Amino acid sequence: MLRKIGLFSILSIIATVAAAAYLLRGGFHRFIVAPYKVHPAAFSSWNDVLKNPRDISLVTIQTGVIHMDACLNLDPKSSKQSECNHVPRDLAVLVHWVHHPRFGDFLIDAGFDDSFAKHPPYGNYTEAMALFNWANGVTNRQSQGEDLASQLVRLNVHPKAVFFTHFHPDHTGGVPALDPQTEFIFGKLEPSFLARAAVANHFLGKSKFSSLDFSTAPTMAPLGASIDLFGDGSLWAISVPGHTDDDVAFLVNGSPPFC
Repeated sequence: MLRKIGLFSILSIIATVAAAAYLLRGGFHRFIVAPYKVHPAAFSSWNDVLKNPRDISLVTIQTGVIHMDACLNLDPKSSKQSECNHVPRDLAVLVHWVHHPRFGDFLIDAGFDDSFAKHPPYGNYTEAMALFNWANGVTNRQSQGEDLASQLVRLNVHPKAVFFTHFHPDHTGGVPALDPQTEFIFGKLEPSFLARAAVANHFLGKSKFSSLDFSTAPTMAPLGASIDLFGDGSLWAISVPGHTDDDVAFLVNGSPPFC
């Protein structure tokens, strides 16, 4: 009897490890990443940046909706958890289209592809992310034609690159709809094992990856490490770790500026 119990325990452990490895298999996928070519910054203070708006435009598009307790986005240890309204609400899944007259079209985040209309409520999420969403009462929805590819066609936009705020699947879910030659740019520390486990499936067939290294970027008070992405003061990446390890905010220095 003891032998049978021992064998059952071993088989249970093996099955558990195998299931975990399967659910997290994306974490074993490695991106071949090159450093993003950083240009000398046009300005060294935010006062100078904002006094010199550039010819750059921003259009924000919605690619779907997440229905969730927004307090899940807070650190569980945050003191603000007790003040947070845990009533589930709709949150827009946004993509920002940036047009530069010299350098072309870029996206900030990628939103959802059309799988969220075809296969609600979890679209192209991995099994692990679908399970996480289900366990936390999170659902996603999308109207026909609201997906990233459909909207880019209507706008006649052909993005050269996508700058990511962070690697969560509601920010990367539109990547499969983009051209294989699109460049994907993110914080150097962002593709951790767990991040890759959540989003690596979105990047299958993609090969152009670049990273932003904020450890070598100049500090611009009061916001900290910042990178002038085009070297002309028009688009800035700002290190804002917290929500993820290498979360990035972007300042579009047009008229008016938008962060």
